[in-house]
Amino acid sequence: MLLRLDHVSHLYLTSRLPYLHFPCSTKHPPPFLLHIMSSPLDSTPANSGISQQSCDSEEYALDKEISLDKIKSADEALAIIHGSGFFNQSVYSFVVLTSVDYDIAIDLLKLIDAKYPRVRKGLFSQRKVLTLKMPNYTHEAPLAWFGQQLTRWHINGQLTPAEHLNVMVTASPRVTASNPPYTGDQKEPDTFISYFGSPSLHEPRIVIEVGFSQTYLSLVEDAKLWLEGVGASVRKVLLVKFFQRRQCVAGTIELWGRNSTGSAYMIWGNRIFPVHGPFERPIYLTKDDLLNGAIASSSQGSDRLEFDIASLREITTKTGLNLVGLTPLP
Repeated sequence: MLLRLDHVSHLYLTSRLPYLHFPCSTKHPPPFLLHIMSSPLDSTPANSGISQQSCDSEEYALDKEISLDKIKSADEALAIIHGSGFFNQSVYSFVVLTSVDYDIAIDLLKLIDAKYPRVRKGLFSQRKVLTLKMPNYTHEAPLAWFGQQLTRWHINGQLTPAEHLNVMVTASPRVTASNPPYTGDQKEPDTFISYFGSPSLHEPRIVIEVGFSQTYLSLVEDAKLWLEGVGASVRKVLLVKFFQRRQCVAGTIELWGRNSTGSAYMIWGNRIFPVHGPFERPIYLTKDDLLNGAIASSSQGSDRLEFDIASLREITTKTGLNLVGLTPLP
């Protein structure tokens, strides 16, 4: 059940998505207040039930926005981004540029590619929106985790040596969408998983998108672009979202796919942090999701490849949160 409290801020109380219901403090376990914030990226109906976890935070931040409505050149736009402090941030590392002229956006992408190649970019041309993400250790943790998952599946006999070696895991090559209404949109994922030998090697099979200061609804728009805009070669998208309350961090992981009409939808989600809570339903890929039909004769495309969420918790904590002085919810 969703109770709408405020039309302007899209504030909701929810009893949906039980895996999201966990306390921010073991001493004081108030129910979580979930916020859906409006966003220039959002095309999700207000009553869709998609909700953003706030972890009882005082900082119910929207995506940080900078309007480029009056900007006449890419150099001028870059100077404004510099002035915002975006390039000096570590954890709070996501900005939405709005009212962006298409030609200026293309020139700005080239400038940022040359001067700040680590920045991950998304161009939503129909909405005149350009997103910038400066990845930190926490953004990179799921990439390391997925590589570990491949090794685990190999050790367990679920992937043959050849299958394991032919899966390629990389960060952020840019992909251009070809399907309307996303035609011409461009996106660099946090993790790009493809299969060597696939005829669509330039398009991923699996994508991981990670949000820290990026809002949940913005991550959902990323999933839609991949699943609806890029094409059928993208089989699944994993959305990893972290929510901060002072030094306390909660986290969720969601598996997204396409329904029978080709629309993106969430298949299932689980919590990353806190560790303790209700029973977790496994999240998994099929071998065909990963391998594009190039499957050993000893197995089936429908065979499950389950994700180990415990190892994601460990890698995120040790290689991500600990390095920026943050602590996961227990």
